[in-house]
Amino acid sequence: MKYYLLLYIGLYFLYQTESTIGPGDRKFSSRTSENIVHSSSSSDHSKSSVRSSTIPKESFPPSEIHVLQRNLLQENINPKIILENYQSYCYTCVNTRQFTYPTLIFITPWNNHGYDLVKIFTQKFDYISPVWFSIKRIDIEKYSIEGIHDIDIKWIETLKEKYPDIRIVPRVIFEEWSVDNIHVLFQSEDEKQQLSLTLKNFLIEYNHLFDGYVLELFAQFSSSSKADLHHIIIDIAERIHEIDNNTTKKKEVILTVPPLEEYFDNYDFQTLSEHLDGFIVMTYDFPNKEIGPVSPLEWIKEIMNRFLTSEVRSSIKIFLSLNFYGYRYDRIIPTPPKDQRQYHIRSILGQDYIEFLKQYYTTSVIIFDNRAHEHITLVYDYSMNDHHEQETSKPIIIIFYPSLISIYDRLQLATKLHVGAAIWDGGQGLDYFFDLF
Repeated sequence: MKYYLLLYIGLYFLYQTESTIGPGDRKFSSRTSENIVHSSSSSDHSKSSVRSSTIPKESFPPSEIHVLQRNLLQENINPKIILENYQSYCYTCVNTRQFTYPTLIFITPWNNHGYDLVKIFTQKFDYISPVWFSIKRIDIEKYSIEGIHDIDIKWIETLKEKYPDIRIVPRVIFEEWSVDNIHVLFQSEDEKQQLSLTLKNFLIEYNHLFDGYVLELFAQFSSSSKADLHHIIIDIAERIHEIDNNTTKKKEVILTVPPLEEYFDNYDFQTLSEHLDGFIVMTYDFPNKEIGPVSPLEWIKEIMNRFLTSEVRSSIKIFLSLNFYGYRYDRIIPTPPKDQRQYHIRSILGQDYIEFLKQYYTTSVIIFDNRAHEHITLVYDYSMNDHHEQETSKPIIIIFYPSLISIYDRLQLATKLHVGAAIWDGGQGLDYFFDLF
């Protein structure tokens, strides 16, 4: 009996999850619903689900051969292919770049496998951004950078020894600011100057380690005056660019920007591009409250084209963002009324996905959504006796997690648009993803 895969997108509204850059960023307004369209190569799951019942005990070790040459970039994949290859990156290719535009990778302390991976793949990246710091107002005209305890000096020195051209640009986030502190900053020129001086002096103190900042503040201060926000960002950039470290490489300031025009529009882009060194457009997470792709390819293209229509100086770097995480949706049992959400949502990282594939090795099916250019992993409840119920039932688990081909397609788009690629975050992915960079 053939069981038809029916995936209904847009019927199950999910609650918003508040966070900053990274998993769970589905916090913006909802969109119109879309139906998943399966490619012909993957719509017949009877083929893709045929596999030995013996779960691969471990992945193949690193290989001399690149994933492109091993024919692993396929729409029609299954758990066996992933479990056998996810750690099998090309060890002879770690110093060879496939993607020729600027690359940046975020590394977080809570996904510490990323620390080890960037030591292996250092030369594939131009910028490494450890997610260590936040800045807060602590008193009148006094600001503090928090997270200094996370600084790993030996790790940074190892990266710079291996690849002297690498630029370490830690992310600094403006979070958990009270309304009063925001108001004071935006109203006082002295406060603005002290904020920028704090960031400048910190870079001077750690001049041998850091090459600038990635700033994240636009979404956090979105309800404030745009003119004052521009002023704050420009002041910071000018202060940082004043630092003379006796080299030809100046300190850089890169800004993360939300993908929605109500937060960041072309006027913001034009105004700030004269002062900043780059923009990371946060296209890694589609603003969505519904079950659906993490970051559909056409949506990324639409967002990036909005910025690329602007006239900017050639030295400005623009990064398209890629997710190395996904989302898992578990059906709520017993089934709630139709006007209520039907699935719980949570983020899923690479190691979680591997453990999931082992647990559901014989029952999971992986299909390719050729509109979003993402793979979807589904598990159905085949314990039902009624075949009609089996054919029309909703999946009990739905997972959107990156695959080799989904990442490759986004890098191809970045190449076509002549923009860089930024990854959130290095420790969330699978080792063989790095062959593509």
